[in-house]
Amino acid sequence: MRATRRVALSMVLLASLAACGGGDVTIPGSTPKTCVDDPTQTKCITTTTPNPDSTLRIVAAKTGRYVGASVDALFGQATYNAVLSKEFSMLVAGNAQKWDAIHPARATFNYARGDAMLAFAQANGMKMRGHTLVWLNSQMPSWLINGGFGADTLAQILKDHITSVVGHYRGTIYAWDVVNESFTGNGAIAASVWSNTLGKGYIETAFRAARAADPAALLFYNDYNLEYNGAKQDSAAALIADFKARGVPIDGIGFQAHFQINADGSGVPDKAALTSVFQRFANLGMKIHLTELDVRIRTTASAAELAAQTKAWSDITGACMAVPACEAIVVWGITDTESWVNATFPGYGSALLFDGSFGKKASYTAVKTAIGG
Repeated sequence: MRATRRVALSMVLLASLAACGGGDVTIPGSTPKTCVDDPTQTKCITTTTPNPDSTLRIVAAKTGRYVGASVDALFGQATYNAVLSKEFSMLVAGNAQKWDAIHPARATFNYARGDAMLAFAQANGMKMRGHTLVWLNSQMPSWLINGGFGADTLAQILKDHITSVVGHYRGTIYAWDVVNESFTGNGAIAASVWSNTLGKGYIETAFRAARAADPAALLFYNDYNLEYNGAKQDSAAALIADFKARGVPIDGIGFQAHFQINADGSGVPDKAALTSVFQRFANLGMKIHLTELDVRIRTTASAAELAAQTKAWSDITGACMAVPACEAIVVWGITDTESWVNATFPGYGSALLFDGSFGKKASYTAVKTAIGG
């Protein structure tokens, strides 16, 4: 009697669970339903996770890296800002933090444009790189270049500038390009208002001032053509080794990575060569950022040149991915139409990831694939 009652109660309970959606339940003695009979059964439902709208930012984040872009004239336009925030996780002020823009007179600082870019980065969960604190005679205000200052005064101007600018952004800028393009192609210190008056020591002065102004910011030496073996690369490595040995603060090396595809498809080192260069500086304890990446090509490029360009983007990105110390890839602009290449290298263009209508190019796909997306 009791056994019969237990079976009856179990059947009622199982039937109730089935009615309430408690799983695919079969009542003893009954025939299980097929998916044709009842396609709503759990066993009949295939759950798939929809593919996210994958972006450069998403795939880079999965590797612990940043993908960034410099911004300038087009910043503030709705479509531009939308692409910037969606695709990139790092922002660089293309010109707004250079001397002529941010320090136009000796007693005047203009932070408005840089502050707007920082606010955008913070609102969209992006890191911001500061660019640049010291850069030869390029984009320097006339009051400084033509001031005729003596060594003591000029050194104080340099320290005051860095203290003011880095101090203004203290705690908000992830990394600074402290000194930019100090070496010539043969590895010598380039002539400038700084080196002509202060000698090579201006570089150390700048790094020490930047560390004092913001101990948390990463400090980078930034230059072009460091991707190629030779005297310039050797001089940069020697500078870093010397700084490390003497306790001068430096955290990273910025490879500007401005490349050109030649008519025969040459011009960009392959993945293995770039990996070796990046590893050389990683072995010195440096973080590595590709800071101004673009790959220009002739405006009358052949199919072979276009293929070489796509391969170059893949190789450059792949080399960064192969070296754990390489944590950021920053392109110098978003669209081909805004690129500095157009005005600087007549007959060349198509240097970036998006065309003038924000269409994703083969270069975009190459970078995304090389990152792992």
